[in-house]
Amino acid sequence: MAILLVNDPLPHLSFQKFAPDQRLTDWVQCYWKIGSTTTQAAQLFKEKLYPDAGASLTINFSNATPVITFAFNRQTQATTFSNQDYLVSIRFAPTGAYHLLGITLHELAEENYLLGEDFTPSWYHSLIACVEQMQSSPLTSQLYLLEQWLLSQAISNQLVKSNTIKVIKQLIQLNNSTSYVGKQLGLTRRTLERRLKKEAGVSPTQLQQFYRLKAARTLLADSQTPITDIALQCGYYDHAHFCHAFHNFTFETPLQYRKRKTPKV
Repeated sequence: MAILLVNDPLPHLSFQKFAPDQRLTDWVQCYWKIGSTTTQAAQLFKEKLYPDAGASLTINFSNATPVITFAFNRQTQATTFSNQDYLVSIRFAPTGAYHLLGITLHELAEENYLLGEDFTPSWYHSLIACVEQMQSSPLTSQLYLLEQWLLSQAISNQLVKSNTIKVIKQLIQLNNSTSYVGKQLGLTRRTLERRLKKEAGVSPTQLQQFYRLKAARTLLADSQTPITDIALQCGYYDHAHFCHAFHNFTFETPLQYRKRKTPKV
């Protein structure tokens, strides 16, 4: 556990991302933290958070009393972070929050929920006990304690791999249609949509849109592939269709995104 992933898109926030235990990889994408122990001048940074049908449980250790929030966004959100904050978070994979924590995502609004005030789930007190232990621990110990808490949730829920995970793995293949996936797995379109909405909080169409645009963002940032070719690779009909969808999702054009993400020499 606590294997650092080589990916630091936000160096100004001392961002780090860590891989979960193999037993949790179907339900947890990663753990991440923002903040360091070094003294820095206070600065605020606005960052975009892109939806991917995952959810986040975030613990803010910046003050004497930690604040725990849960968030699930279906739209791109602009969020302000301080480089003096210290945050540790679990990023759940699609269906992860439903199966590990019993949270029905499609009922949630587009906002952060404060645990203990906005809602107090059955596992709240066990998490509070975990967070109290984390407060005085170094990062590696914090991640270990958090992961042990998650594993205890998996055991108490007698968690087994959901068939919905197979659905998601098929749907995020960029050229697979919803009807094709349904036929492959022996599910009607209505059953597939109902199951995904219940467990992941999104429709099959939304899920595919998230992952097509995620692949497009990676290609725009990490390659010089022409935008028209990226559009076709990611399952869009043409350049115009892609640009329209990309702008609606990110609030900028593909070219603007590429320029913003390309390191300045």
